[in-house]
Parts: sequence; structure tokens; C-alpha cells
Amino acid sequence: MVSQKHYSAISIINHWITVILVITMLTLGFAAVGAPSDEVEDYVMSIHIALGFFVFLFIAWRIAFRLYEGFPEREEKTAIERWAAYIGHRTLLLLLGILVITGPMYLLTENECIDVFGWFSVCVPLEGLDFMHEAMEWLHVVIGLYLLPALIVIHTLAGIRHYILSDADTNSTDI
Repeated sequence: MVSQKHYSAISIINHWITVILVITMLTLGFAAVGAPSDEVEDYVMSIHIALGFFVFLFIAWRIAFRLYEGFPEREEKTAIERWAAYIGHRTLLLLLGILVITGPMYLLTENECIDVFGWFSVCVPLEGLDFMHEAMEWLHVVIGLYLLPALIVIHTLAGIRHYILSDADTNSTDI
């Protein structure tokens, strides 16, 4: 782990790619839940599942890179802000990690393959773990529809607050 004050360029790129992927996956998940018919839901879920294969690979990379690089020293002014940033960033990564595991496990524990846009399928015979199927589904749905969106809103508001306050500090020192 490297002690640093700021995120590296790779970390910043990872962050924004993750933002795009997560918003896309959440949009597809919410669209499937609100689909007007089973056919539309199945179609949307097929895209969610296929894209999820690549999201799994990227999130695995993202978490591994963050563990390798570590987190920068916090610039927040108070202990509560540092604690909230510490918990918030790690919780976001943990929830993303759980989502990219529970999604495939939800399918694979029912002996379903992961069809990746018709290009190829990933089949892992885990039907012997079928007792985990309902738990995987529950975790994936609860985290994906409720916990992650709530945490994203909090993270976004905290980022806006951090940006505004750091900009205000910069402007006040210029006077």
C-alpha cells in the first residue's frame, strides 16, 4: 500500500467507469422490476446478466486495485467526516463486491448459465449449492434496489459538499 494524499489517475478512471457501469446496471435492474410484461422483463434481464459478466470482471479489478493501492489519507477536517468517508468508501466497494458475486451465484445455483450477449455462455455446475439460491437472490435484490442506491445518493451528496467546501476554502485564501 502506498501512502498518498490524492487518488491516482488510474483510480479516478476506475471510479468513473464504475459510475457508468453501476448506473447502467441499476437502470436495467429497475427497468426489469417495472417491466410491463414478462417478455420485456426477460429481455431487460438478459442484457443485465450479459453486461453483468463484464461488470464482474471490472469490479474485481477495481477492488483488487484499491486493496493494492490503498486509500489516500483523508483531507476532511473533522474526525466524523474522516470516519464517514472511511466507512462510506469501503461499504460501497463491499456492496459492489457482494453484488457481482450474488448475481452470478443466483443463476449458477439453479444450474443456469450466464449468457453473454449470445457470444458465449459461462456455465459452472453449482446446483449442489441450491440451498443458497434464495439467499443470493435476496441479497442481490435488497442491495441492488435499496442499499446501493441509498449509499450512492449519500456518496454523491458528500462529494458535492466536499467539492463546495474545498472550493470555498480555496477562494477564501485567495482574498
